[in-house]
Order: sequence, then structure tokens, then C-alpha cells
Amino acid sequence: MHRIPIPSRLWYENKEWELTLLDRWEVQNLNPPGFEKPAIGPQQIRGKIDQPIQGPTLEDLARGKKQAVIVFDDMTRPTPVKEVAPHVVATLHRAGMRKDQIRFIWGLGAHGAYDMINARKKLGEEIVENYPVYNHDPFQNTVRVGRTPTGVELWFNREFMSCDLKIAIGCITPHVHVGFGGGAKLILPGLAGIESINQFHNQLHRDPKRTGLGNFENNIMRAECDAAGDAAGLNFKIDCLVNRRGEITNLYAGPFKATHQAGAEEGKEHYGIPHSAGYDLAVCNAYAKANESAIALLFALTLLKPKEGVAVLISDAPEGQTPHYVMRAWGSDYGGRHFNPRPKGFVNLLMKKLIVLAPYPDRTGLDLICNVDDAIMVKTWPEVLAILEKDFPGSAKVAVVQDGTMMYMKKKDA
Repeated sequence: MHRIPIPSRLWYENKEWELTLLDRWEVQNLNPPGFEKPAIGPQQIRGKIDQPIQGPTLEDLARGKKQAVIVFDDMTRPTPVKEVAPHVVATLHRAGMRKDQIRFIWGLGAHGAYDMINARKKLGEEIVENYPVYNHDPFQNTVRVGRTPTGVELWFNREFMSCDLKIAIGCITPHVHVGFGGGAKLILPGLAGIESINQFHNQLHRDPKRTGLGNFENNIMRAECDAAGDAAGLNFKIDCLVNRRGEITNLYAGPFKATHQAGAEEGKEHYGIPHSAGYDLAVCNAYAKANESAIALLFALTLLKPKEGVAVLISDAPEGQTPHYVMRAWGSDYGGRHFNPRPKGFVNLLMKKLIVLAPYPDRTGLDLICNVDDAIMVKTWPEVLAILEKDFPGSAKVAVVQDGTMMYMKKKDA
């Protein structure tokens, strides 16, 4: 048997478990170099925050300010904010700010709200117990600040806009729209009103060739985020790169455009794998964004023989897939403005078979991918292997994707 460990359950026990695959199959373990990098420690994190790659230090920015806000990414992103936030608030206190002048806001965009169980996982006990932590509500309490150059109307979180020091903590990972997440994406869509978020996603149709995983330069969606960050007045950004265990391996602090550019440049190698295709079977794990597992299946499609391949999606998210007010279903045949219901048989237009390994399955979690009855749902790896043994009685070319939610494939000539 081939034995390949994969990461699982980032926000729970954060463990690895072992895939077993038959010896008769040709198996390739697709694992970007950045996944194996070691974590940096608290002193290195603090040093990088204290010494931004451009512009003034956070302490200098904070001096004389009346109110500070720290927006942070949600549970669909792997950023261990609790490793960063204590250094940020310590810096604000050194600059003379009191606890009652500092608050945190989830940068949810169109995702659902979170409770304090999740806040403790993300921020740590100390932050939750000492500073207010608010959800972002895209449907009300937003302030209009203008438009982007392409006409996207900008409404932003009222609490965020009321502060004169605006800080954001997030991560750099490949993103299907903006090329690489990071920068001011925590502002648009992170803190935007629902109409702004809808208009932002409309940009996908303007020039699809200028969007996509790893497609960072001249990306039209990133340009919208940049314009939004300027309009909102984002003062200081911290962008982290992470490994296969969700640990910070590097971070960039300073002006958001500079951190995004530097992080994406490193991210191209950190998260990238050489071009590869023509697989009979792709086993695609969803780890960092297990609650947005559809991203991993998109990655599998780039690997498989068109219409002939079999995909296994590992979606181990006890909480299920994150609610999305723009993209997901909100009823039997309707949803957010960009929801696209999938008819029965849609999967077979793309691949021969889809197997979903979900220890906690439900009937709505595949709405971004397919009709639920088009997939074979199982709860354990032995069940998957029993199906695959029958489907591939001889040799097969197999790809194991360590985490299809934060990887991207380089171009053929790269």
C-alpha cells in the first residue's frame, strides 16, 4: 500500500491521518514546498510587525489616535490570528491607547456570523476577554464612501469607518477570484455592504481571463480591492503565509498594497506546484478552507482527464460549509444573487464520478458543486477505497492533493 499523510480539522484537533492507496496504482503526492516550511516563533512575529516592509511603524501610526479597529479574517481562512493579535494590541498600548479604544471585527463579507466559541479559537482567550469582538453585518449599519473607478458602489461597516486607526490581520493564499487573497480583500468584500459585495462579484464577468487562482498581476478583482482599501482608509495590514498545519511561516506588515504584493510573490512558490494533468483519479483534500470545500474540487478538475476521471473530495468540516449570502442556496431552487443551481447530471459533464468523503454529511453542502444526488457520499476512507478498487482494477494514474483549498498549479511553461 502507498501511505500518504494528509492534514485535517484545522479548527478542532488539527491532526494528520493516513491515506492508503493500492500498490498497483501510480501515485503522486502533490505537496507545495511552502507546506513543509517550519513555523516562525513569537519573537519573529513581533519583529516583523515592529519592522514593516514599507511606511511608518504601527506604533508611530497609533500615537495620538482616538479609536482603533482590528479587522480579522474568519473561520474560512487558516490565519492563526491569536498568534498575531497580542503583539498588535501591545503595540497600540505602547503608543498610549487604552483597552476601551480598541475593538475587533470579523471580516465576514457575505459569510454567516460567528459565536464566541469560534472567536476564542481564532483570537484566543485573552483578546476575547479584554476587547469587544463584533460580527460584520452586510445588511445594515454600513456607511457609503463612494465608488471604485469601475463604478462599484462602496458601503462599509459603520464601526470600522468610525475609527481613525484601521488595522487588518489576514493571510496570503491562492484565491479563485483575486489570484491571491490578502491585502484589502478584508475590506472588500470583508467589511462591505451586501450591494457592494454583489457588485464586486459582478466584476468576474467583465474579463474572466484577468481573474483566477494564482493570477495576481493585472487582476481586475484585486484592483477593486485596492480601490476599496484606499477609500476605506486602511492604515496597516499584516499578511501571513502558512504551512500544512496552519502555522505562520512568514508575514509581511505595512501598507496593504505592499504586503499583498510581497506575499503573493512569495506565495507563487510557497503554494505552487508544477503543471500536471491527465490523471485517472484525483484525491483532493480540503484542509485550510474545509468549510469551503468546493475550492478543492475546482483544483481536482484541472488534474483529471476531462469527463473520464474520478474525483474524491475530502470534506472534513464538522460545522458544514460556510453560509454565503451571495453564492450559496437559501431555498430549494434559489439563493444569493450569484447562486447557480446545478441540475442533475451536471457532474458527468465534467468527470466520470464524484465521491465525497464527509464524516458529517448533509443535504445542502454541495450546492456550489452539484446536485447532491450526483455525488456518492461516504463517511470513511475504507468506504472510498472499496469503491476505487472496483473502479480501477488495474493500473491508474493517481494524484493526492494535500490541500486543494490553498494550492495552485503553475502554467505549463513556468
